[in-house]
Parts: sequence; structure tokens; C-alpha cells
Amino acid sequence: MMKNKFSILHNVFFLVLFLMLLLPASAQARKYSPIELEDQAQAQWHINYASYLIDIGKYFEALEQYDTAVDYSPVAKTRVNAMFGKAMVLSTFLDAPEKAADVYRMVGRNYPDYADTALYRLGFLYYQMDRYDRANSVFRQYLRYFPKGKFKYQAEAVISSMQAKQEQKVEQKPEQKPEEKPGEKIPSKIGKEPTLRVCLSRKVTSMIVTTGTGKDKICTDELGCGRKYKVGISGNKLTLDGKVVSATRIKFKSNGSLKVSYGSETKKVRGIIDVSIRKGKLLILNLIEIEDYLRSVVPAESYASWPAETLKAQAVAARTYAYYQKKHRTHLFYDVYADTYDQMYGGVDREDKRTDKAVKQTSGQVMLYKEKPILSQYTANSGGFTADAKAIFGAGKDYLIAQKDSASLKGKMASWTKKYSSKDIEAKLKKIGISVPGIRSIKALEKGPSGRIVKVRIKYKSGSRDLRTRTTLGSSRVLKLPDILLQIDKTGDYYTFKGRGWGHGVGYSQWGAAELGKTKKYDHILKFYYPGSSIKQLW
Repeated sequence: MMKNKFSILHNVFFLVLFLMLLLPASAQARKYSPIELEDQAQAQWHINYASYLIDIGKYFEALEQYDTAVDYSPVAKTRVNAMFGKAMVLSTFLDAPEKAADVYRMVGRNYPDYADTALYRLGFLYYQMDRYDRANSVFRQYLRYFPKGKFKYQAEAVISSMQAKQEQKVEQKPEQKPEEKPGEKIPSKIGKEPTLRVCLSRKVTSMIVTTGTGKDKICTDELGCGRKYKVGISGNKLTLDGKVVSATRIKFKSNGSLKVSYGSETKKVRGIIDVSIRKGKLLILNLIEIEDYLRSVVPAESYASWPAETLKAQAVAARTYAYYQKKHRTHLFYDVYADTYDQMYGGVDREDKRTDKAVKQTSGQVMLYKEKPILSQYTANSGGFTADAKAIFGAGKDYLIAQKDSASLKGKMASWTKKYSSKDIEAKLKKIGISVPGIRSIKALEKGPSGRIVKVRIKYKSGSRDLRTRTTLGSSRVLKLPDILLQIDKTGDYYTFKGRGWGHGVGYSQWGAAELGKTKKYDHILKFYYPGSSIKQLW
């Protein structure tokens, strides 16, 4: 999916051909060098890829792409757009509005041409946080500095709205709080188990749904009951068994499981199948209670043969991840994807008795940090040292830090070696639009606390290029390096990359947890990989 979506961006010819369309009019007047044109094309690719990553819930990875775009682009407007994108991710998806505010202030200081937009966005950010005093101060500052600014009327409208809310608040009587004994906290109530909107597909134009057993009937809200239905699209309308229906969405229910086939995929699932049209394709959702969802996810993310405590730790981590996404995707049509973009979800056929038991024994348990669900990042293997999220992605969390993880070295995927010739590396970089003819050396330029090489410097015949290792040489691009916890050796015309770990290295190490589960309880495993967090029963 990713390769198909962005293949045109990898074609250097088209990137350069359309580059002038990407540049602002003021920038087009300036003559750019071939390297600057390449860099601008790279920057735009990373911005586009960041949008895609946000769409599939990879928020930290999106920040990494925005930072890469800022590093590359010679155009101020492009750098600012990337910084604004980063601020949006920080405030909307990573619960870090103050860090987003810092980004807006940085834009205001360093890019005078965009200071009005940055100041307005800063004020609106505080307004969304219900910090009306700060928002009011920023908006009034905006009106002083930019009396004819492009957001003048919006700023005035928000100020007026805040004044009305403050007056309404004064008129209301204060709420009576329950009595609380000194030193005691009022216990929070256990909530209802959430239902997830699992996106099975949004790329097909037809699907077939039958009963999982072949015996139970399938019923729709208003379109009757049967044993098999075919859904398609005619114009902008849904069709059911070839007939256009007036319903804008169809929900299929059964007493047992449902089997749904779409494209080359077939899944047997619990819950409800919800079908609608989005952007000319079918949006196929599986509405399922989170604990039933986990019955499929845990055996897909772990081996069912792993220790019971490991499986319980994976169940809590997976539950926390899904719950976090549900809380942060309220503006979208889905909560999670049914594949590795979020968590692998294979449906009923993937369930296993051992992982079912782990899910049941931890039912409703979620990892919290400062009373909020954590973004429970996990990686296949940390390579013996977990990564600091800030060093890898450009923004961190107190529970995603670098620390020694000896257990991971005992698991699979702990180490690897890749070897490439200089010409092979040159050709692979050229394919994505980076020219480094005549490579003479590749050396670490910047390392994170775990020892991971965040940036490299490539010296070549006529100069040097500084590249972010993960976003350029990493697993999804040029050299497909499994991790950046590595050393680089040169022998003759060949470069050998000897590495440890598999993935980004941040958070929970699955193979490390498999080793820890032999002697440690699941809560110990989770608190080790997410230090400072706690487990709480939410439903």
C-alpha cells in the first residue's frame, strides 16, 4: 500500500519536473542549484509521507518526517509548513500542546514572513485548551502587531466568544463537589467496555458478507435478513445484491460471526460489519468490543507459545494502544486499521486459547501516565538498549526513554549485518533523488542516548550530505536497515552495517518481553518498558 501510494514520489524525473509547482511564487524567482532542487523534492516527499503516517496512526514517525523536511528544504515556506504539521501532531495526537506552542513561537522568531500565522495559531491553540487568559493575551498581541493581518477578523471573533463564555461562567452557580476526606481521593468509576471501529478496507468497490458458520442469518437495520449479501457502488449510491438502496450505510449483524470478503482479503469477525461510501470507495468497518478485538490481535502480535506473563503484558500494551487511538481519532471514521499499520487483526481464525486467557485475565486493564492512556509504542527487538523517543522522533514522552535491556539480546532479531558497495549505495540514493557520486566515507554525525545513529555524513567526490539515518537509509527506504543501533565499517569499496535491534527501538520490546516473561510478572514487564506508568482497571 505504502509503495503504491508513493511510487511517483520516488521517481526523480517527475519530482524535479513538478518541483516548481511546489515552490511558492516568491521562491520561483530565485535560481536553485541541482542539489537544492533535489533537497526540495525530498522535503516535499517527507511532508506527504508524514500525512500518510498520521492517517495510519504513526504520530511519532510523522514528526520524524516533518523534521527531515525541515532539514532538507531550501524554501522557507516548505520548512514552515513542516513545522506547522509537527505542531498539529504534537497538540492533536500526542497530548503535547505546550511543545506545539514552542514550535509556533520558533516559527514566529525565525520566519518573520509567517509570524502572523504562527501567532494566530498559538492563540487558537490556547483557546482549544480552554486557557482563555493566555489565548486572550495572544490574540490581543496579534491585533497590536498585525492590525491588518489575514486573521484579524478571526482573532476578534474568538476574543468575543471567550468574553461571552466568561460572562456565562460568572452567572452560573459553582458545581457542588462530592465531600472528600483529607488525604483521600474519590475513587473513579469503572466504565463501559469500548467498542472499536476497526477499518478492514477503504480501497475496494465491492464486498460479500456471509455468516461465519453458514447457519445463522444476517440481518440489516431496515433491509431484511438473509444468508449472503453483496455490496457495491453505483454512482454515489450503495447497492445491495445489485439494487441501489437509499441507505447511506448498511450494518450487518448476526448471532454468530460474519465472514466478509473484499479484494483479495477474507476475514471472519465478531461484532458488526458497517459499510458506507468514502471518496468513491467502500469504507468497511468492523464494530467490535475491544476485548473481542484483542482476542485476534494478541496472537498476531506475539507467539501464542510465549510465556503466559508475556502474553498478558502484550494484551495490556495492545489494549492501551487501541484505547489511545480511539481517544485520539474521534474526528475520523475509524479507530484502528486491521493490519500492521496499527495492530495486526486477523479475525476469529487467528484466535488462540492461550492468548484468549491472557486477554481475559487482564480484561479492562490499561497503562496510564499522569492519569492519561499512554501511546504504547512497541518494537520487535530493542537490540539490548531501548531508544529515547525524543532522539529518534524529535519529540519524546517521559515513559519512552533509553535504557539498557539485556533480555532483548537473548531473543530473536537481536542482531543483523548488511553489506553494500559504494556504487550500490549511490544508485539506491539516486533512485530516491539524492546524488552522492563517488562516495568516499559514511560516518556517524549524531547519536542518541542509546547509541543509535540519528544522522550520518556522506562524503563524496564533490562535497558531503548530512542525512537522517532512519528516514533516508532506514527500514522503509534506501538500505532497509532494520534499526539504527549500528556501526559502519568500510573495507575496500564496501560498507558493512553491523546492527542490533529490529524496529525503531522505542518502548516495549516484544522479544525482550518474551525473555522477561519466563521469570517476571506482566506488570513488571510493562513498568520496565514504560517507566513511570501504572496499570489501571478502566472497564
